[in-house]
Amino acid sequence: MAKRIALFNHKGGVSKTTTTFNLGWMLALKGKRVIMVDADPQCNLTGLVLGEEEFEDFYENPDNHNLKKSLIPAFEAQPKLIEPVNCQPVKDRVNGGDIEGLFLIPGHLDLSGYEVMLGMAQELSGSLQALMNLPGSFSYLFEKTAKKYNADYILIDMSPSLNSVNQNLLMTSDYFFLPTAPDYFSVMALKSLTTILPRWADWTNRAKNFPVLREATYPFPFEAKVFSLKKL
Repeated sequence: MAKRIALFNHKGGVSKTTTTFNLGWMLALKGKRVIMVDADPQCNLTGLVLGEEEFEDFYENPDNHNLKKSLIPAFEAQPKLIEPVNCQPVKDRVNGGDIEGLFLIPGHLDLSGYEVMLGMAQELSGSLQALMNLPGSFSYLFEKTAKKYNADYILIDMSPSLNSVNQNLLMTSDYFFLPTAPDYFSVMALKSLTTILPRWADWTNRAKNFPVLREATYPFPFEAKVFSLKKL
């Protein structure tokens, strides 16, 4: 199973996107198969990979897959299962061709529109079956896509926000990096996360006991370890 690594900080401008790209590129050079996920509605990682000339054309083509579009079956209750993403290969702009083993799940501006629905699901899914499929949908999509591409790692570039999407992505990852910068606001961000991340971890541990999430079409990943961030 591919290891998921989230790159997160709710302070912007700390090189989350650059770190995601360079880490993915270096892992690929070492022979690993890597899927990068642009989970930031600003889509900077997607723009970096596609380049200015291809960026607009990509979103004009209705056949191209992106993170938001791939989650529609769960968030808009379509009568079909989530399918693996047709990832974008990452081009080698120096030597030409594609970088072997490096792929992208492009982002989408409207991914932020799912934040309210997911937030409600994560707070109420223990009692409301209509929302049961949402908390596990991201993990289901990543797992199916990783199997399709035989990926070793999934790197998730997250937005600088404390929203429900980021809570879900971080708490269902195996590891996370917290890129930061030597400035006052970065220090403030780190201090605030010492209270926020334990709350997110508490929810994740409680969610493991929700039968409705176990029975969902897209089950919440209960095999994950029990989080303990009390001493962060």
